[in-house]
Amino acid sequence: MSERIVEKRTQPYIIDLMTLYLPAKDPYLTAKWYVDVFGFDPNASSHSPLQPNTDLVVLHTASGLSLFFIQSEDKLTLNFYNKDGYNHAVLLFRVKNSEIEEIYLRMKELGVELSTDGIKDRGGCGREIAFYDPDGRKVEINTYGT
Repeated sequence: MSERIVEKRTQPYIIDLMTLYLPAKDPYLTAKWYVDVFGFDPNASSHSPLQPNTDLVVLHTASGLSLFFIQSEDKLTLNFYNKDGYNHAVLLFRVKNSEIEEIYLRMKELGVELSTDGIKDRGGCGREIAFYDPDGRKVEINTYGT
C-alpha cells in the first residue's frame, strides 16, 4: 500500500471569510438595527436593499464581508463558555480605535443590551465592547490593530 505524499504548503487554501448566513426572526428589523448601530449602507446590496417584509437582507462590511440575515425561527446565539466559565462570542468585528467611543455612545442611546460595563481595555488585544443583537447573539467589537 503506497502512502500519498502531500506537499507542504506555506499558505492555507482559504483566503478570507466571505459571508455569514445568520438566522433572523425579522431580517428587516435585525438589519436595520445593524444599520442604526454600525452605520451600514442600507442600500449597498442590489440583491436585497433594506426594506420591510422581506425574508433576506444583505449588509456588507468595509472589508467586503457579507452578512446575510435570513428569516428563520431558529436561534443561533453564537456564544460558548470556555473551561473557566468565560462566555465567548463567536462574532468579533473590528472597528477603528478612534470610533469605539462614538459607537459605545450610540449603543447606549439606542438601548443596546450590553454584556460588558463600558469599553473594556484588553491591553495589547485592543479595546472591546460585548453586546447582544436583536436575535440574542452575543457579538463583540474590538479595536485590535487599528
